[in-house]
Amino acid sequence: MDKVVVDQLAERISALLREKLGIRGPSLEAQTRRAGRTLPRHVRRAALALADAERMAQAPTMRLRLDPGQVSAAYDTCLRYLEGVDEKALKSKAFFGFASTVIVQIVVVAGVAITVLRWRGYI
Repeated sequence: MDKVVVDQLAERISALLREKLGIRGPSLEAQTRRAGRTLPRHVRRAALALADAERMAQAPTMRLRLDPGQVSAAYDTCLRYLEGVDEKALKSKAFFGFASTVIVQIVVVAGVAITVLRWRGYI
């Protein structure tokens, strides 16, 4: 595979990670590691394989060892997942997760306060 093609594939996935998930980083590998469990395991592996292919494409002798089928399969896996991500759904899910955490904390603190007041005899 040509170095330019591999770089373009990696840059496209990197741009999608930045756009869809808001994950920033200097390289695709850094972005993938920063994403952590945000990405499913198979997508994370495919993105790391694409990052390895990008690194291998820098050296002319290593470029010959690249398997175009594996590189394109990794790219397709990442692209299929990232194009299906809905940013609005992710933001609303994060908001409702935060709100539910706050509500549970308020209920627990109120329950402890009522228990202490009842134990002391004020209620």
